[in-house]
Amino acid sequence: MRVNLLPPEILERQKTRRRAVLVGTAGVVVIVLLVGFAFIQQQRKAQIDEEVAAQESINAGLQQEIASLQEFDLLQQELAASRGELSVLLLNEILWSGVLRDISLVIPGEAWLSSFSGSIFTPENTPIVEGQTEIIDTGLIGQVSFSGLAFDHRVVALWLSRLEEVEGFVNPWLDNSEHVTIGTSRLAQFVSTVDLSESAAVVQSGAA
Repeated sequence: MRVNLLPPEILERQKTRRRAVLVGTAGVVVIVLLVGFAFIQQQRKAQIDEEVAAQESINAGLQQEIASLQEFDLLQQELAASRGELSVLLLNEILWSGVLRDISLVIPGEAWLSSFSGSIFTPENTPIVEGQTEIIDTGLIGQVSFSGLAFDHRVVALWLSRLEEVEGFVNPWLDNSEHVTIGTSRLAQFVSTVDLSESAAVVQSGAA
């Protein structure tokens, strides 16, 4: 059995001191915990800020790529539109240099041309078949007319048959062929035509 001989005042002061020490210790512990929590939160915030900055940088790069792709897409659209306009302009346009080349390849050696003319059919000059009340698409885009000389009518017939072999040349027609005397030579003078189909065009209607 313990007997405390200290006066009550001293005992009360000791109890008060112990309570003050406990409260102070608890306060220090709370402060340490708060500081630690604040430090952890600060570190976490810094990490989140870094992640946000990195993502924003990625987003900026993606935006630049999207902008460049959109610009490329616009250029592609402009190119496609330009090609379409060019195709429309060249639709049924005849490549006359090609026509002349084909003629030079098929004309017989015993014949030569004295004149050549070509025309492109338009709604105003498209030929209309007798009895026809409106223009019907015949697939013809032009016509070439020739006049020339040959050794005889047999060569003229060969000339017509060879015209029909050329791609884009259709309906070869002999308007006139007659014998003429030039100097001491008796020759066949002829006038002929051939129609041009869409195959003779720079850009055909099916490809426009």
